[in-house]
Amino acid sequence: MKVDIESKPLEPIPAHLNMLKNPPKKLFYKGGALESLLQAEHKIAIVGTRKPNPYTKSYVAKLASKIAELQGVVISGGAIGVDIIAHTHAFPRTIMFSPSSLDIYYPRSNKAMIEKMMQECAVISEYESPYMPHRFSFLERNRLVIALSDVVIIPQADKQSGSMQSARIAYELNKPLFVLPHRLGESEGTQELLATHRAKCIYDMNVFLEGIFGVKIQRSDEILEFCMKNPSFEEAYLKFGEKIYEYELEGKIVREAGSIRVL
Repeated sequence: MKVDIESKPLEPIPAHLNMLKNPPKKLFYKGGALESLLQAEHKIAIVGTRKPNPYTKSYVAKLASKIAELQGVVISGGAIGVDIIAHTHAFPRTIMFSPSSLDIYYPRSNKAMIEKMMQECAVISEYESPYMPHRFSFLERNRLVIALSDVVIIPQADKQSGSMQSARIAYELNKPLFVLPHRLGESEGTQELLATHRAKCIYDMNVFLEGIFGVKIQRSDEILEFCMKNPSFEEAYLKFGEKIYEYELEGKIVREAGSIRVL
């Protein structure tokens, strides 16, 4: 599906990208907010699996929203799963790097959000029209996402995945790398990053954000904070009682396969 929004050359190429061994020769963008987004003091990449579990979905949504509230910018690749959740909840404080040329929505399933970003945020590509992505295009895109960012978060990833390649790039570029805590047997890629000391763990979102932004974060709703951990409904009920039913009726949380997810 093609789009009509005008594509413009991005000149000069952001200095952060020159740290790459193979920096882009050209960049193109769509969006009216690129200049202000690039000037943000804190640019944070959030990239990860295309099949996040409910816990990861909830945490990424809340984290991206908080980063935007603090006037940070979330950078990602527009992919299904973690990427598009991060873009959606950081909107309009977000930048997307596309694996295709900018006359094409990719992936097509994310068309509506990509179009919104092309109009109100910024979508960047190094490919001239027409260009549909090849397998190597995603790694090429990921290197730009990581290089432009000051901090990298990989919420969930399998061992053999593009997200682990992003982790390698972050490590090579000496970018601070963070992951989420998961149960044993889940997100084995990020578990490996922790075990080999290549990443740090976000155990408390507010503590993490305070360390990045240097400001005191007002603590949010205790029940929602607990539910961000994707507990079983029984665990939440034992801790908070009938309040859990109120939150469910108000649409703040939802039950999925016996667990709770924050909306």
